[in-house]
Amino acid sequence: MSTSVGTYASTYTQTATHLSDAILGTFSAVLASLGLGDSYLARNWAVIEDGLTTWIEEGSLADVRLEIGSRSDPQAVFDVPIAYRTTGEGNGEFVTSQARIARAMAKFESVPAGSEYRVVVSHRGQHAAVSGWTSTSAADTSRLTSYRLGSIAGGPDASAAMTYLSRRP
Repeated sequence: MSTSVGTYASTYTQTATHLSDAILGTFSAVLASLGLGDSYLARNWAVIEDGLTTWIEEGSLADVRLEIGSRSDPQAVFDVPIAYRTTGEGNGEFVTSQARIARAMAKFESVPAGSEYRVVVSHRGQHAAVSGWTSTSAADTSRLTSYRLGSIAGGPDASAAMTYLSRRP
């Protein structure tokens, strides 16, 4: 029994690391596609990655968002909800679907040059405190239209899909 628990914990850690890397890589590609610099993301990569990995591993991360523009009237939001599953199996497939996101990005309208952006998360229940993260509220998306982009990554214990929200034409 302790062997399967150890395997499960190791697989869950691998899934958390895989999803965190895929999410941050996707956000970096989105910023490049929109013509925005990634200095904020690059500067905070380790802190963001630490938070995402910690919270995915513990199962508390509900979603992570890349918000572009102001909180009260964002230009665009890329929302990545995390779906968890308990398989009880110590092995599984790790998948990344970056090509689909790249094709979709070619169809989206650009945002104003120099637009500010930030990474925001929400949690399910209690979660570990992670150094460098502070409490905030998410941008108001009530006036935005959404477009599901589909899966960006998955592992044996969790998966991540992405939805694009933007201003209505």
